Amino acid sequence: MDFRRASATFALVPLTAIGTLALAGGTPAGASSSTTVKAVETDFHIALSKKTFGPGTYTFVAVNKGHTTHALEITGPGIHNASTADISPGQSVKLTVVFKSGGNYDVFCPVPGHKMLGMNVNLKVSGTAAHTTSKNSATKKTTTAPATTASGSGGGVSF
Repeated sequence: MDFRRASATFALVPLTAIGTLALAGGTPAGASSSTTVKAVETDFHIALSKKTFGPGTYTFVAVNKGHTTHALEITGPGIHNASTADISPGQSVKLTVVFKSGGNYDVFCPVPGHKMLGMNVNLKVSGTAAHTTSKNSATKKTTTAPATTASGSGGGVSF
């Protein structure tokens, strides 16, 4: 657990720099707007507010609506140490990542045993189609649809 907290803290350093640039009115070179995705974590499932993903920047708002502590981690091409600290029931945190075209990404709860119990969503990102698969011990859902890119969309998720 201490390693994950340290990794999450260390991962926030570049995000802090980006936030500082945004407050100063600038953006990093080549940066695009971020699409907001709500990730609702329950015992033991992750539901994403967005089902299709194209290349671009995404800010995941992880909301723990379960009765136990959860966290959110994203792994895949170009993503290193993208994990939140533990999220207490009723709390939420943000995690920003960049998805690349053709990449396979895994969105899951890194709390020991939770991924195996169904807190795992697999994403396939491409320029023409995106594929999400939610793994649950009882069911498996697959959705395929045209991808949307994050550039200029500004999110669109209401809370």
